[in-house]
Amino acid sequence: MNTKILFSACVAMLFLACSTQVIEDNSSNGGGNGSSSGSGDCKLSPLTTEVTAEGIILRRASLAHKLSWLDRNVESHNTYIIEACTDESVNPYTFYYSGAVDITVILRGDGANRTLKLNSNNSMFTVKENVTLILDRNITIQGHSQNDKCLVYGDGGILKMNDFATIKDNDNCGVYLNGGTFTMTGGTILGNRASGVYLSSGTFAMSGGTISSNSASKGGGVNAQYGTFKMTGGTISSNRASEGGGVYSSSHAFVMQGGTITGNTASSYGGGVYGNISKTGGTITGYNSDQANGNKVADASGTIARRGHSVYYSASLRKESTAGENDDLSSSNKIGAWDD
Repeated sequence: MNTKILFSACVAMLFLACSTQVIEDNSSNGGGNGSSSGSGDCKLSPLTTEVTAEGIILRRASLAHKLSWLDRNVESHNTYIIEACTDESVNPYTFYYSGAVDITVILRGDGANRTLKLNSNNSMFTVKENVTLILDRNITIQGHSQNDKCLVYGDGGILKMNDFATIKDNDNCGVYLNGGTFTMTGGTILGNRASGVYLSSGTFAMSGGTISSNSASKGGGVNAQYGTFKMTGGTISSNRASEGGGVYSSSHAFVMQGGTITGNTASSYGGGVYGNISKTGGTITGYNSDQANGNKVADASGTIARRGHSVYYSASLRKESTAGENDDLSSSNKIGAWDD
């Protein structure tokens, strides 16, 4: 690799701030354990790296070249910011760097929204232990109609999703969490033909953003099989499933302290939520209170009574009307504002 120092500047005022930009030879523009293809002059430009207070920023060049650079150059306790400069088709890539710890990778668009579209069958990104992947502003992760894997796979690492990031249009779930954590403070997960988020183990914390227009057999928005799903904000809306249009929860997985679950539909039970729940805040709408926008249980013939438009745990623990901010619900203690 031929590397040239473009410039280095330090400005001393009350503190010393340094920025170093490097241009790297882009003659070998494939690489790593992921590859990409597409159009756009920036992908043919040399990769540049700039050391800033935020971290090392990787600009220009193709995504594949940037990921290959990470494979060769990552060091422990560092942050790397990948700025996507164009829409691209992307092969699967695993964020894992043997021997390195405390690695943060931030993926964002370079000012305009950039779409990364999966061009094969697998998870586009897998996040392993000792790595934090942050999907930041102006980035869209897109699957396709024949992909049989979840689009982003958290496998012991840390996944974060911020405002103006999108995960969409996959033939399986949007995010699969198998250990580690997924923190959603913003962004959108939509249009997936399985759960927006599937929680096998680990912790999913949602404080913002939207999960909408996903469809699955269980948990159109979120399927929390094991682990913990804690919701303190954000919106889960317009999802569909047989059980748990918005959320399907087993093993006492769902803790709701804020946010809104509304406009979801189940064809069998639990329009908003099916299963275990501990609710001390937030709102889960119900058809009996809001026929226009409430969660509902309905099939092709129309709405179905006594199936838990808002929440269903059992025939004796169900909620058909809206469960508002002050309506506590606990399936384990069988207390709260359940309907008769």
